[in-house]
Amino acid sequence: MFGLLSRTRYGQIGLDVGTDGVRMLQLAAVCEQPFVIAAASRRLPEDATGPDTDPQKRRNLIIEYVREMLEGGAFHGRNVVSCVRADEIGVKNIRLPHMPEDELASAVVWECQERFGFEVAPDRVHYIKAGEVRQGLETRDEVILIAVPHDTVSRHLEMLSGMHLNPAHIDAEPTALFRTYQRFLRRSEDDSTVTVIVDIGLSGTKIIIARGKTILLIKTIDIAGRKFNEGVAEELNMSYSEAASFRRRIFENGQTDPRSRGEFVANAGNDAAHRSATGRNATGRTLSSDGAKPNFDPEQSRRASETAGKLEWSVFDAIREQIEALAQEISLCLRYCSVTFRGLRPSTITMTGGEAYDQHLVNSLNEYLDCECVVGQPLWGIDLGGVEMGSDRRGELTEWSVATGLALRGLQEKVKADIPGSISAKFPVANRTGKTTSGTGVTLVGSGVSEQESV
Repeated sequence: MFGLLSRTRYGQIGLDVGTDGVRMLQLAAVCEQPFVIAAASRRLPEDATGPDTDPQKRRNLIIEYVREMLEGGAFHGRNVVSCVRADEIGVKNIRLPHMPEDELASAVVWECQERFGFEVAPDRVHYIKAGEVRQGLETRDEVILIAVPHDTVSRHLEMLSGMHLNPAHIDAEPTALFRTYQRFLRRSEDDSTVTVIVDIGLSGTKIIIARGKTILLIKTIDIAGRKFNEGVAEELNMSYSEAASFRRRIFENGQTDPRSRGEFVANAGNDAAHRSATGRNATGRTLSSDGAKPNFDPEQSRRASETAGKLEWSVFDAIREQIEALAQEISLCLRYCSVTFRGLRPSTITMTGGEAYDQHLVNSLNEYLDCECVVGQPLWGIDLGGVEMGSDRRGELTEWSVATGLALRGLQEKVKADIPGSISAKFPVANRTGKTTSGTGVTLVGSGVSEQESV
């Protein structure tokens, strides 16, 4: 028993601070099998996620939540792997002539200075060599530039300090996301597998396209949950907060039985007066005089279920135009990679993020893109044990995709063996120019696909 415990390796905490909430995940491994040792999440209130939210108020609330989760959780240590959100970094695909790695590193810094609207420095610039492409009669290197502004890093470090956490690495959100699903590519034939991840969150959608273990394209667009909520608010004459809550309740109740759908409509609608006058509750049950053992009324439940269906279609119609625009953006990304990398086409598209639970959205994208869209399961193959994940463990838990990628990075620092859930040392190194920011001890990881530590 004591020998088994001695072989337990604890990873660093993965911290995902999203637009709508915060998630913390920590992994460990025994006998080459990873498992979850601690997890916690908190959703921000609707008034802290809207477009007019005070950034400082939101930051203070996140710091408070993280402190509470650390105090009430079973997390080991305070070293953390976090990430800079996709909308806070600059990402650009460019083509450069073939050149040695040292010259390429210098060229990348110069290109970032020219192409991004903020000052860059070598320790905040990274790149991924996507592969060779033909341009005219010559071949060039397709390179993905990744840069982060100094102020963004400073604010991030200040936030971690307020959380009483020790920053070990700062990752880029898109590469942390890819790391989660990259771990499933273990066979030699997977080197040609095309992976497409569409992460639809609240503030934006991340599109990541890769072949094998190499990222080919990273794209961020602003069509996501916030625009969906705004469309519903306008269509149904609601406030933004009411629309966001309304859509979330549809996610949670859309596949339940008619009685539950009737309860959903009663809670979301304004039929309290009707229930009071008729003596019926939200599920169509008639209340007895003493309030005990209500009787189920099939007719009332049927009407409530019909109303639920109409409301759901009203919500869907309100966001249909945005879904079509999102599908067009995804299609353009797929077309670019198909032309640039000669015939590249995926067999499936992995949907992640909180919006992936909207079945109408997933089905619509499946139809528009003519490609099977599946909801990602980031923790597949990782033992959850008795850890409470804050949602139905039998579900996909796709909202944990970024946190899982960060926790895998944290486990990688402790476990050097090639185990399920860690990044293999055999993976190609997309970026070897990572440096440590002065005085912080924080490695800014640009590629997220290298097992070896940045130098």
